[in-house]
Amino acid sequence: MKRIVYIFLGVASLLSCQRQTVVADEAGKLNILFIHPDAKTKVTNTEFESGDAIGLYVVESPAPLQVSGNFINNLQATFNGTNWTGSSSLRWPSNTSTCDLYGYYPHMEVTSIVANPFSVSKDQSSGIGTSDFIWGKVAGQEYTTAPIPLVFQHKLSKITLNLVKGDTYEGDYPSDATFYIHGTIPDATVDLTTGSVTKKMYGRGQTITCHKVSESQYEAIIIPQRIATRTPLFEMVSHGVSYLVEGTFNFKPGINHTFEVTLNASTESIRIEIGGEIGDWQ
Repeated sequence: MKRIVYIFLGVASLLSCQRQTVVADEAGKLNILFIHPDAKTKVTNTEFESGDAIGLYVVESPAPLQVSGNFINNLQATFNGTNWTGSSSLRWPSNTSTCDLYGYYPHMEVTSIVANPFSVSKDQSSGIGTSDFIWGKVAGQEYTTAPIPLVFQHKLSKITLNLVKGDTYEGDYPSDATFYIHGTIPDATVDLTTGSVTKKMYGRGQTITCHKVSESQYEAIIIPQRIATRTPLFEMVSHGVSYLVEGTFNFKPGINHTFEVTLNASTESIRIEIGGEIGDWQ
């Protein structure tokens, strides 16, 4: 029978960096630098990975962003490891144009600009990349032949769980450990004009399986939300024993919430503590 141990929340943190991919400059071409906010988002630690597909809108100012009728409507640009296919033929409407550019990842079918459905994967064990939602905008861009930086920002919440050996713990980290996040709603709507993400109002809390980065680190992406009722939130399962963390917490957009899992010789004294927010997930 599986034994259950409850541990309580004890504060959180993060680092930031930027990576960029340059689209070659040509006279008269609409040249865009797609700048990924954080190389660590990807399992392979590259900027964008081969096969990643973004959505791109170009709107002639002062027109609003719409599902259709824009100068460029939800163009799918796919990274092949070197270049962005689908973006090579982009041109300005004219040399007197002023445009607003909107980009997001991952590319999806868009049926609503202000409330398009989006969900994170409930099983992120193989990676978190496709659950990440990033967004960027360039407003009021006048005609130029120079590359235009389109900087993406993380709009969801990231959870990082770090295993730490306590004073009484000996040996290697448990190789069979699995981490789960309980009770968060995985469904939301996104506003492509602002990049804001809103948790589904009547969604049901579900369980998310975390991705194992290394023997001592696990991670997952969730929809930003406040857990207001004290309930089992995190679970570590190792050697047939389940360790649960009860608590309330506010998962904020664009933040990497880091938690430390302290292991000790006695299974009863394993602790999970919030490590403190170091900064924005950028």
